[in-house]
Amino acid sequence: MASSIGNLSTTVIPTLSTSVIAALNTEDIQALTTAQLVAFTTAQMSSLTTSSLSFLTTTQVQAIETGDVAALTTSQLAGISTANLQALTTSQVVALTTAQVAGLTTSALSSLTTTQVQAIETRDVAALTTTRLAGISTANLQALTTSQVVALTTAQVAGLTTSVLSSLTTTQVQAIETRDVAALTTTQLAGISTANLQALTTSQVVALTTAQVAGLTTSVLSSLTTTQVQAIETGDIAALTTTQLAGISTANLQALTTSQVVALTTAQVAGLTTSALSSLTTTQVQAIETRDVAALTTTQLAGISTANLQALTTSQVVALTTAQVAGLTTSALSSLTTTQVQAIETRDVVALTTTQLAGISTANLQALTTSQVVALTTAQVAGLTTSALSSLTTTQVQAIETRDVAALTTTQLAGISTANLQALTTSQVVALTTAQVAGLTTSALSSLTTTQVQAIETRDVAALTTTQLAGISTANLQALTTSQVVALTTAQVAGLTTSALSSLTTTQVQAIETRDVAALTTTQLAGVWTANVQALTTAQIAALTTTQLAGISTTNLQALTTSQVVALTTAQVAGLTTSALSSLTTTQVQAIETRDVATLTTTQLAGISTANLQALTTSQVVALTTAQVAGLTTSALSSLTTTQVQAIETRDVAALTTTQLAGISTANLQALTTSQVVALTTAQVAGLTTSALVSV
Repeated sequence: MASSIGNLSTTVIPTLSTSVIAALNTEDIQALTTAQLVAFTTAQMSSLTTSSLSFLTTTQVQAIETGDVAALTTSQLAGISTANLQALTTSQVVALTTAQVAGLTTSALSSLTTTQVQAIETRDVAALTTTRLAGISTANLQALTTSQVVALTTAQVAGLTTSVLSSLTTTQVQAIETRDVAALTTTQLAGISTANLQALTTSQVVALTTAQVAGLTTSVLSSLTTTQVQAIETGDIAALTTTQLAGISTANLQALTTSQVVALTTAQVAGLTTSALSSLTTTQVQAIETRDVAALTTTQLAGISTANLQALTTSQVVALTTAQVAGLTTSALSSLTTTQVQAIETRDVVALTTTQLAGISTANLQALTTSQVVALTTAQVAGLTTSALSSLTTTQVQAIETRDVAALTTTQLAGISTANLQALTTSQVVALTTAQVAGLTTSALSSLTTTQVQAIETRDVAALTTTQLAGISTANLQALTTSQVVALTTAQVAGLTTSALSSLTTTQVQAIETRDVAALTTTQLAGVWTANVQALTTAQIAALTTTQLAGISTTNLQALTTSQVVALTTAQVAGLTTSALSSLTTTQVQAIETRDVATLTTTQLAGISTANLQALTTSQVVALTTAQVAGLTTSALSSLTTTQVQAIETRDVAALTTTQLAGISTANLQALTTSQVVALTTAQVAGLTTSALVSV
């Protein structure tokens, strides 16, 4: 029949029954011309057995009309030989129905050429089972167009093996719809090749679920591009484990946006290695939430780079816990900016060790606020080096609490700069202990302001050494209050130089205690006397020793006021030399109390100058004892005024020798009162010369 069927016209062919067509043998099938095959009706084509279809040549297959191709059953298609299947034109492949494509075996699908694969309509691709897709050859899988990949259903994508996913081209990967990406299992994602993983678009990365991101291995996370990393949603970032974060590459860690950094949980931040923290950019560091900063360990903080440490915001510094601040190294503290230092809370400042404070840079030490300085403990202040104390600003010095000032060692105080020493408030000066004041150098004492000097407590003043007092500036010496001067010990006063004593104000001089006045040397006294003799109180005058008085110069002695002369004790007057008595002014002589006059020796009286003798008041003359009058020389008696002569008591007149009477001047003899004449003894009268008797 082969020869006869080949001769049938194309008009006859369609009239053949389906049974005739089904009965055609191999020879008959292969004898059909392409024109005859084109003339086949859909029914005739459908009646061909799978065996008959297999007998067709590739040329004959390509001649089958698309409508007839679409009529083939899945069984017929399944029976077509690989060669004939591969012979289908793209138009014929396009003509395949969804059912036909869905019915193709994995073997058949794999046998298709890449061109044929690309000709499968997208709706047909969507009909393929996951098993069919899984069986497609890598070459054919990679031949899928982006439209075909887009057409894949969520179930189909979710059913792709890791091998299949890895075999896709980067263009195909990028064509997977975001909803399909979200359906991938963590196993699928883990198995995707690095190239395909890096091919994911930002939209696809955004589409990843929290579970998917949480399931990514550290290797996968590190293989992502920085753009992809930045596309991970904040909610997904928060789902990453500390292990995942620890394994992320430095580049990807640095790629995190500020929003992503903000999204990091406290546990995640606390789990970052020091290397990871140091690799963060300063902008990222500033994005770490304060509660997360507070969760960092001291080890983490210690390992943070200087740049990142300096990047901490004031809010972040405020958030640091006491333990964290206490754990900072001196290097870390010194690397902080002054603004950061000022942001450290006072309770945290208190936790700093003396070693930490000692290691802080001068700039940062000077950055401490007054509140922070106030917060320093006594131990902290006591642990500051002299260099540190000197570097403080005057405002900071004034903020040191008085109890802390009292804890400073003498070495610390000795090393404080003049400016800072002068910055001490009166309360701080009052707080200085006796030992501290006693340990101040003369230079330090001289550098104090007058107000500060006046604030030194009296008990502390009493502890100053004579060397310290000797070195105090004149201004500061003159600043001493009367209470402070009173507090000076006898030894201190005795140790003052004549220059120092001379510089004292009259009020200060009057404040020197009498026992201290009595301890002054004649040289010292001379210094006081010259400048402030009249400032001495009567009590101070009375306290002077006879030795002191004996050493007083004529000029200084003459400077005594009448009140001061009155204040002289009997012993003091009795101790005056004839020279001293003679140097007194007549007014001073008249101020000597009568009881003191009565204690003068005959030698003293004999040495008194005529002027001073004549200055004696009648009361003083009356006070003279019989012995004193009896000891007066004839010259002295003659120098007395008539009033003075008349004041000599009668018992004293009776004690005069005939020689004394003989030497009395006529005027004084004539001045004798009748009582005095009556008092003359027989011997005295008998001894009077005729000249004397005539003058009476």
